[in-house]
Amino acid sequence: MIPHLQPHHSADSMQPSRRVLLRSTVILALLSGAIPAVNAAWPPAEPLAEATDGGNAALPESIRAASLGRDTWSCTFRFRAEAGTRQVAAVGSFNAWDRTATPLSGPDEDGTWSVKLQLTTGLYEYKFLVDGERWFPDPANRERVPDGFGGQNSILRLGRLAQLSRSDARRGDGQIDIVGLAHQPPQPLYVQAVGPDEVSLRYRTLSNDVERVTLAVQNVGEFPLEAVVVGPVFTFYEGRVQVPANGTARVRSLVYTFVLEDGDLRRCDPNIYRYSFTAASVFTAPDWARDAVWYQIMPDRFRNGSSTNDPQLLRPWTSEWFTLSDWEQRGGQTFYQNAAFERSYGGDLDGIEQQLPYLRALGVNTLYLTPVFVAPSYHKYDVGNYLHICPSFGVKEDLSAVLASEDLLAPDTWQWTASDRRFLDFVQVAHEQGFRIILDGVFNHVGITHPAFRDVQTNTQRSRFADWFDITSWEPFAYRGWAGFAHMPVFARNSTGFASDTLKEHLFAITRRWMAPDGDPSKGIDGWRLDVPNDVPRAFWSEWRRLVKSINPDALITGEVWTRADAWLDGEHFDAVMNYEFARTAVQWLFDRERKIPVSVAAARFAELRLAYPQAANHVVQNLIGSHDTDRMASMAQNPDREFDRQNRVQDNNPNYDNRKPSADSYARARLAALLQMTYLGAPLIYYGDEVGMWGADDPSSRKPMLWEDLGPYDQPEENAVDTAQLAFYRELIRLRHAQPALRRGEFRSLLTDDTADVWVFARHSDGAAPVIVALNASELERSVRVPLPEGLPATWTYLYGGQGGISATAGHVTIRVAPLNGTILVGGEP
Repeated sequence: MIPHLQPHHSADSMQPSRRVLLRSTVILALLSGAIPAVNAAWPPAEPLAEATDGGNAALPESIRAASLGRDTWSCTFRFRAEAGTRQVAAVGSFNAWDRTATPLSGPDEDGTWSVKLQLTTGLYEYKFLVDGERWFPDPANRERVPDGFGGQNSILRLGRLAQLSRSDARRGDGQIDIVGLAHQPPQPLYVQAVGPDEVSLRYRTLSNDVERVTLAVQNVGEFPLEAVVVGPVFTFYEGRVQVPANGTARVRSLVYTFVLEDGDLRRCDPNIYRYSFTAASVFTAPDWARDAVWYQIMPDRFRNGSSTNDPQLLRPWTSEWFTLSDWEQRGGQTFYQNAAFERSYGGDLDGIEQQLPYLRALGVNTLYLTPVFVAPSYHKYDVGNYLHICPSFGVKEDLSAVLASEDLLAPDTWQWTASDRRFLDFVQVAHEQGFRIILDGVFNHVGITHPAFRDVQTNTQRSRFADWFDITSWEPFAYRGWAGFAHMPVFARNSTGFASDTLKEHLFAITRRWMAPDGDPSKGIDGWRLDVPNDVPRAFWSEWRRLVKSINPDALITGEVWTRADAWLDGEHFDAVMNYEFARTAVQWLFDRERKIPVSVAAARFAELRLAYPQAANHVVQNLIGSHDTDRMASMAQNPDREFDRQNRVQDNNPNYDNRKPSADSYARARLAALLQMTYLGAPLIYYGDEVGMWGADDPSSRKPMLWEDLGPYDQPEENAVDTAQLAFYRELIRLRHAQPALRRGEFRSLLTDDTADVWVFARHSDGAAPVIVALNASELERSVRVPLPEGLPATWTYLYGGQGGISATAGHVTIRVAPLNGTILVGGEP
C-alpha cells in the first residue's frame, strides 16, 4: 500500500491550483529497425549503492522491525491473548486479509503469541483474529482507522517513506534518494504483460528527486520513460515494451534495469531485473464485460409478479415504510427490533421477467441477483440449500419429498424442482432479450436450515458433514456464525481452502449445476458475484476459478472486496471486483463538504487505483456508489462528511442520520456521481431504484421495495414516487454510453484538474472510434475551463450532453462551459 497520490504543482506553474495530468504512455518498440544502438556497456552506468532505511518512527511494543535492505523489513508481530485461546492470526493488507495465511505461534509463558514476516516499506492496516471469530485492533498501537464495518484497523508504518506526507527531495541537486526507488515485479503496479508481445513497466521515485528515468534493456538499448502520476510523495514513470520472441520459443524475456539522472549524477538502480512471460501471462477478462451496464436486484424488493407464491404475511408493496403491519407489532416489536428485518414484499422471478422491457429501456444489460436459493429470510444470505431456487421466488411447492430423496454428496440424486425450472426459463428469456445473469455465490456460510447443518446438530461427530462446519464444542454443541450471527454457521477452513473435501466437491457440483444445467452452458448463468470472498482462503478461489472457466471460459467472476484488490486481480482469482475504492473517492469529492478533497486529489487517487490493477481489469471492475450493504447514494449526499459506509445506521451507530427524502442539491450530486460512473473507465453498477430516486439509510432502509409508476399512488406520495427527471437522466446517460464505443472500451486520459473551479476534464479514446471528452463540475457555480488537447485528439468537438452545437480548438485548447453540479460530454470530429 502506498500513500494516496496527488498531482504535483510545480513552482513555475502559471496557476498552482491547476494541474494537467497526461497519461500518454510511451511505446518502446524493441523490433528490428525501430531501436537505438545496443548498449555499449552493461549495466550502462554505475549502480547506486544499496542503502538501509533506518527511518522507522517509534513502533508499538507489539511489533519489532529490522531492516533487511532498502525496501525490506523483518517484522515480528506479538499479541497477548487471554487464557484458553486456541489460535491467533494476523490479518491485514499485507496478506489480502486472508484469515489463515499468517497464524501466530504460541502462547509463551506470559500468554504472548507471535509471528515473523518479511514486509516491504509501506503503510499497512491490520488486526488480530482470535479463535477464528473475534477481531481485535492491536491494543498496543494507538494509530487506527475505521475498518468500514463499525470497527477499527491498526496502522503499521514501515520505513521513512511511510512517515512522509510530502517528498523532501530536490530535483537538480545531484542526489538520488535510493529509499524512494521501487520496481517490484510481478506486482501489476510495476509490471504487466498487456499483450502477447508487449509489457508495461513502471518505476517509482520520490517526487522532485530525479530529472530523467530511462529503461535500459540488455543487448537492446535505452529508452526514456514518462512520468504518468506525480504525487506529493512518489512519482511513477511508465513505458511499454514490445518484445520479439526468441526464435520459436514461446517465452519472451527481458533483462533490464533503470538509469536515473539528476544534475551531473547518472546512476543505475542497484538491481538487474529479469521478466519472462508468455501469452498466458496476459490478464484477460470476458470481453462482453467491457460493455456491461450492471443492475443489482434484490428479488424480494424488485417486483411482485405472481401472487401464487406470496408468503402468508405479506407487506403491501405501496405501504409506508416506517408504519408497522399488525403482525409486526406483536410481542412489542419496533421498526428496528426485528420488524423491518423480517418482512417480505413478495418480489419474485415473475416480477423481474415482467420488467425486462423496463430494464432494457433503461439500458442495463447485466443483472446481478442477490441470493435466490432456498432460505427462510427475504435476503437469502442464510442459504438453506444450494440445490434449489426458493419457492417464494419461483413456484409455491412443498420440497420435503424432493429433499428427502436427495443426497447432498451424490449429484446424480439431485432433481429439478418447478422453481428450479422457472429460474432456468427466466435465464433463457433474459438471454433472448440480451441480458446476462449473474448470481450471488454465498460459499462461506449457510443458514441453520441447511440439511448438512441440521444433520450435524442431530448426529454431532457421527454426521457425514461433521467436518463441514467450524464447530467449537461438541458438548455442549457450539459453532461459529458469520460475523457472530448464530443463524449463519460458517464452513471450517484450512490454509488450502475448506477443511472438508466433500464440502469442496459439493460446492464444485453446485457451480456446475447452475452454470451448465443438464450439461448445457448455454442454459446456465453467466457468472458469479462472490460474497465475502476474503473469508475463504485464496487457494480455494484459485481452484474454483479453474473449474468455472472450464465450464464457460466467458463466465465472469467478480468479488465483494471492500479494499484495494491487487491480490485478487492477478489472473488466478477474479476477473473484477465491486469497486468500493472508486466509491470512496467519488463520495469524498462529490458529496462531502468539510471533508471534501480537491479534484486534483480525487483524480490522483483514481489514477493510483488504475495503476494498481491490470489494464483489462480496469475495463470491467464494477464502478458503484452504493449497494444493499450501504446507504442509498442520494442519502449519502444528504449526510456528508462521514467515512464511507460509516455512521449510516439509524438504529445503532447514528441516530442523527438524516433519513428524510434528500434535497434537490443532494439529488444533483447523486446525478453527478452517476455521470462519473457512466463515463469513467470500468463498468457502472446501478443499485435497483437509484435511477428513480430511491433513498434511505443503510440496511434496512436501503432495501425498500422498488418504486413503480403503475403501482402508485404510494402511501405518502409526496415522498414515495418515481422521480421521472432522474429516470430520464439515467436513460440518456446510459444511451450515450452505449452509443459511444470510447466510453465503453476506450482508454482513459486525464486532461485537466482545476482545484479552483472544482472541475475535472478527461478523455476516453479508442482505435477506430471517435474520442470523447468529459468535463465534471463539482462546484455550485457554472464554470468555464480552458482545456489542452494533447496530440492526436481532433480540433473540432460536438456536444452530446450539457450543451448544444460544437466548439473548435484555438492554440491547441478548447474552452468548455459546465453547469453547476453537472457535466458536459463532447465527441470529437466534424458533426
